[in-house]
Amino acid sequence: MSVLSRPAILLVSASVAAGLLVAPAAAYAADTTTDLSASQMKAAVAAVAAATDTAAVRGWASDLDLDLTIRGRTATAWQKTATDPEHGLLAASFAMDGQPASSVFLDEGAGFYRSVEDDSRITAALTMIGRPTATFVFTPDTDLTLKKDGPAPLDLVTTSVSAGTRTLHDDGSADLTFTDEQLGVVTLHADAASVLTTASTASKDDEQTLSMSVDYAYGPQLVTLPAADVTVDDKTLAKGVAYLDMARLVRESAVNGAASTRRASKGGKVKVATLRKLVRRDAAQSNWYAGDVQVVKVKNITAGVRVHATNPWTKKTVAYTVKASGKKVLVKKS
Repeated sequence: MSVLSRPAILLVSASVAAGLLVAPAAAYAADTTTDLSASQMKAAVAAVAAATDTAAVRGWASDLDLDLTIRGRTATAWQKTATDPEHGLLAASFAMDGQPASSVFLDEGAGFYRSVEDDSRITAALTMIGRPTATFVFTPDTDLTLKKDGPAPLDLVTTSVSAGTRTLHDDGSADLTFTDEQLGVVTLHADAASVLTTASTASKDDEQTLSMSVDYAYGPQLVTLPAADVTVDDKTLAKGVAYLDMARLVRESAVNGAASTRRASKGGKVKVATLRKLVRRDAAQSNWYAGDVQVVKVKNITAGVRVHATNPWTKKTVAYTVKASGKKVLVKKS
């Protein structure tokens, strides 16, 4: 599973990383229960995966519910996923404890969208760049594909397979139950055609329990991408966030460059060429810390440099001069 698919199953991944997981699925009327070895279970799960992948060719959707208890405190969450292979689209939305939902969209061959984070700096940046109503960030990536970057149905509920049991029911459906290395006890319910229809995972220790259940549906899905008027591209947003720190970045570039120059001169006469080189180096470092956004610029002037930046949205400018003067390095705001 790629990095991109992680946001689409964020709740599950976060729980796995914390070692928290689930309670058993509802029981079905059973005819026969058979013990399966690890190799037999892998073959059985592979058969379900193959049949499920075939059923999902035209599209599939999942509806996930999660309940978590940690040291007596409880939380609930949900996640919905819809995949439209015909148009190369995937949508996933998730929320916890009634909070506003966050969403991720994958557009094959184009890139992916994610909900704008609830963060004061991002809010300030969006306001500054004139996009205060933007709710999605778009990251272009022409290499994205559903097959490589989107999850398959079984990715939501299993990462590994071990020995377990297979329970056959009167209607031809079956339950496969085994222990996953990360998710705990997993139960896959497949219909008579071996297509996955529901699943659950279960984990419990002395401090926490987590229960998760997933329902699946197959067939064409309608996925609508975020509109352009509520979307901002990631580079523009990153640039806006960087320019929030414009004044500090310019000042630190000038001050740090001057300090570097003083150290390099070792008490002797300051060389203008050395000053210019070191101030540019420290300005480049400031820009790198700002997300590799070229906020700070350096221009040669008599006896030194002018370190400056202009906000492209507010048009405000901040500038300092750094000059060599005998054995001294002079820094002045201009």
